Amino acid sequence: MLRWITRTVLALIALLMLAVGGALWRFANYAPADPVIEPDAAAQAYFIDDYAPARQAFLAKGQALAGRFERVEQFALPVASAQAQHLFVDGLYVPAQKSPKRLLVLSSAVHGVEGPAGSAVQRLFIDEFMTPEALQDTGVLLLHAVNPYGFAVRRRVTEQNIDLNRNASTTNALYLTDNAGYPLVDPLINPRDAVDTGAWANRLFLLRAVAQIAQHGMPPLRQAVLQGQYAYPKGIYYGGGALAPQLAALAPRLQALVNAYPLSMTIDLHTGYGARGKLHVFLNPPGDPRVRQGLEKVFDGPAIDWGTGKDFYTVTGDVTGWIGALRQHGLHLPAVFEYGTLDSQTTLGAIKSLHISVLENQGVQHGWASPADQARVAQDYREMFNPSSPAWRTKVIADSRAMLTQVMARLPSLQP
Repeated sequence: MLRWITRTVLALIALLMLAVGGALWRFANYAPADPVIEPDAAAQAYFIDDYAPARQAFLAKGQALAGRFERVEQFALPVASAQAQHLFVDGLYVPAQKSPKRLLVLSSAVHGVEGPAGSAVQRLFIDEFMTPEALQDTGVLLLHAVNPYGFAVRRRVTEQNIDLNRNASTTNALYLTDNAGYPLVDPLINPRDAVDTGAWANRLFLLRAVAQIAQHGMPPLRQAVLQGQYAYPKGIYYGGGALAPQLAALAPRLQALVNAYPLSMTIDLHTGYGARGKLHVFLNPPGDPRVRQGLEKVFDGPAIDWGTGKDFYTVTGDVTGWIGALRQHGLHLPAVFEYGTLDSQTTLGAIKSLHISVLENQGVQHGWASPADQARVAQDYREMFNPSSPAWRTKVIADSRAMLTQVMARLPSLQP
C-alpha cells in the first residue's frame, strides 16, 4: 500500500512538473495568432516605423489640405531632448468650413512607441474622411506624435519616464494621488539590477506573477499596475510630478478650439491592450449620463466596456479626459481606439505584456547584462506595440476605416 501511495505521489509530482514546464515553455515562446485577413499592400503602406519620415508624411498631407480648404492651421510645438533632435508635436487644424457645430480631435503617439499605427490611421483619415461634405459643420484637429521622443526612440514614455496618459490634469491634485496597491507589486515590476533575460527571476516570471495573483487576485493587481502611480519616478506607469511640457504647451490651443464648438469628441489612438488584431473602444466610465448616451449612440454596435468586464481597469490622468476638462461649456465625448497585439485580456497575455514592459524599463533604468539581452527586449517591445505582421497592419487599417466611417456618419446626429 505504501509503495502504491509513493508511486501515485511521484506520478502526481511528475504531472505537475510537466504542467509547470509546459506553462513556462508557452510563456517563453508566447505568440498569439494573427487575425484572419488577406494582407493588403496599400494598407501596410500607411505604416511608417520611424518618427522622422512619419512626421514628414503627415506634414505633406497637411500642406495638401491647406490648398483645398480655408483657414487651415498647421503648428509645431518643439519638445526638448538631450537624446534626440528635431522633435515636435505637430497639429493640423481644419475648421468647420460653414458652421462650427462640432469638433473631432484625433491624437497619436501619446505613448510614443505606439506612434506608427496612430500616424497611419491619421493619414488614412486625411485621405478618406476629410472631404468638403464632412467638413461643412465639423472641424477636425489632428495631433501627431504627442510624445515625439517616445516615437523616435521607441519608448512608451517621455525622456523623463513619464507616461503622458497618466500625466494629463488641469490641477496638481493628480500628482499627489496615492496608488495604494502599487507598493505590493513594486518588487515584481521594478527590479533594480541589470537585465539578464536568462536569469531565473525572468525564467520564472510567470510563476512569480501567478503567485501574486493567487495572493491578491487579478483585478486588484491589474488596477494597481496599470492605473498610474506618482511615487516611483523610475517605475513603470509613472505619471510625473507636474504637467508635461508638451501638454502644457498644447493646453491653451486645445482650450480655445474645443470651446469654439458646442460639441467636441476626442479619439486617442493606442496599441497593445486587448485581443490581437481587434479594435477595442476603451473608455473610462463617464460620470455624466449625457456623455455615456452620446458615446453609445456613436459606437452602437461594437462592445464598449464600461467597467463591468473582469479585465477592465481605469486610469488616472488620461489625455482624452483632460481635453474634456478644458471645456468651459458644451459637451465633450472622450474615446480611445486600442488595437490589441498580445491578447492581453487573457491571463497569459497580460503577464507576458507586463514582463516585456518590466524588462524594457529595467534596462533603461539599470542597464543590460549584454547587448544580446538589450536587442531581444527591444525586439519584443517593438512587436508588442508595433507588430510587423502584414495581417495585423492590414486589420488595423480595415477596422479603422469601418469605425471612422461610423463615427463620421453618427457624430452629426448628436446634440450638445
